[in-house]
Amino acid sequence: MRFKQRVRLLLLCIAALASFSLSAAVLDDLYRVQVTQAEDQSRDDALRAATRVMLQRLVGNEVELQRGPLAAALKSPPDVMRRIGTAEGGKLHIEFEPEALNRLVRDAGLPALGRNRPGIVLWAVEAGELGDRTLSPVSASALILKEAAAHRGVALSFPLGDLQDMSQVDEQLIRQASRDELLAASERYPAEGTVALTVSGSADQSVLDWTLWLNDQSDSGRITGTAEAAADKLMVAIASAVFAQYATPAGAADGASGWRLHVEGINSVADYAGLLRSVNQLGSQAPQLIAIEGDKVQLQVSFAGSEAQLERLLNLDMRLQRMPEPVVEPEPEPEPALSGTEQDDASADLFPIPADSTAPALDPNAESMPDLANDPSGESLATPEPQQVVPTAPPAPALPTLYFRWRS
Repeated sequence: MRFKQRVRLLLLCIAALASFSLSAAVLDDLYRVQVTQAEDQSRDDALRAATRVMLQRLVGNEVELQRGPLAAALKSPPDVMRRIGTAEGGKLHIEFEPEALNRLVRDAGLPALGRNRPGIVLWAVEAGELGDRTLSPVSASALILKEAAAHRGVALSFPLGDLQDMSQVDEQLIRQASRDELLAASERYPAEGTVALTVSGSADQSVLDWTLWLNDQSDSGRITGTAEAAADKLMVAIASAVFAQYATPAGAADGASGWRLHVEGINSVADYAGLLRSVNQLGSQAPQLIAIEGDKVQLQVSFAGSEAQLERLLNLDMRLQRMPEPVVEPEPEPEPALSGTEQDDASADLFPIPADSTAPALDPNAESMPDLANDPSGESLATPEPQQVVPTAPPAPALPTLYFRWRS
């Protein structure tokens, strides 16, 4: 039995490692929503509920959806849907039209999130009769948390739980939400956020004590309710924290700034296509190609946020690694010009005059040089009037440049 458990643990670790890729925070199912239609609920109401969830994934949970262009989507949900499927148990599988939703969000002028989202690694313990135990990624509670994360657009993952994890983290550290130890153990995973979670109670009355660290900010709280309701509230709280830090500002033309991205390591068409897909996730206007030289690509992008926001969003694609700005070597200073005497001396050194030669004498009968101040008629030449200088516009300021390296 012990041998089988070891084999099972090894297979789980291999499967988990296979899921960690450089694009682990890209939500491929972002535009798919699954809802359950209650017996006393109409189909239209179920579709509106799915549309509300979809809009909250994009524009956050605090936005008023009953006003402006978003209200039109709730009034006629099929207009932003691609297909609707049904399954047993009254479940509806709905796939939304990304272009229609993105156009809707642009018209509303709201900040939004795209498919690229920060990864959140969850360290969890479950209280039992025999004490705390680490929450298995395949346990019932973990599956409920995963389903709630997918429903709210949270890129959630669990640690491997291998020997390295067990040597760094135990149940007590998770229960105490020990920041330094948990963040250090999370560095091996492709995640920007870390959650410490303690699950207690029963399925009918679950209690979740949680702490989230995301970049330089943290949040914590306690949630009670059924296992499904508590998990959903937790993911709503995490999604709100993610939105506050990663939402792309509305790309209004008068508020957007130009940025230049210098990316090295683009060695194929696939690399270039991947770079464009990543930059397009900024939600701004389409990037403009400035130059391609060898494996270096320069793009101009329009972004309404700050440099810190832009870098944070680009770092979501782990193939982009920030580089320091290259140091430009100063140009050598030109040598000082020689004076007239020094030039004569230098010429004499280069072209010495033989000792037995004499300089040619000037011919006294030679015609003198014409007087340039007078024309042949003897009249003085008029001094040309200075031309009017038309002022030119000052050169446009150079765009701020961010340097990255692409890792295939």
